[in-house]
Amino acid sequence: MKLLYLGDVVGKAGRDAVLKHLPEIRKKLGINFTIINGENSAGGFGINEKTVNQLFDIGTDVITCGDHTFDQKETKFFINKYSGLLRPHNFPKHLPGRGYNIYNIAVKKILVIH
Repeated sequence: MKLLYLGDVVGKAGRDAVLKHLPEIRKKLGINFTIINGENSAGGFGINEKTVNQLFDIGTDVITCGDHTFDQKETKFFINKYSGLLRPHNFPKHLPGRGYNIYNIAVKKILVIH
């Protein structure tokens, strides 16, 4: 199994590069599972739903977020909608979202904990 992790995708320039090149890289290298840190992908601060959908549409399996998870106020309203969108696991339990999930890829399971 081949995994790809891309660190902090920042702002429009980072998003544009990932949107342009990720599908080709996945295909060329035979990537089975892709994780992207997207906590700064919306204008350099936080993440929004449009960006989440763009990243999932090109083959991203999991988007991790960090201390900027809720910089975009709308995030708290959609974060639970996506099983592949993770906030840090050590955030207070009352905050929306999840800090880990198990993903089934073919006959294997992948635990991503952030």
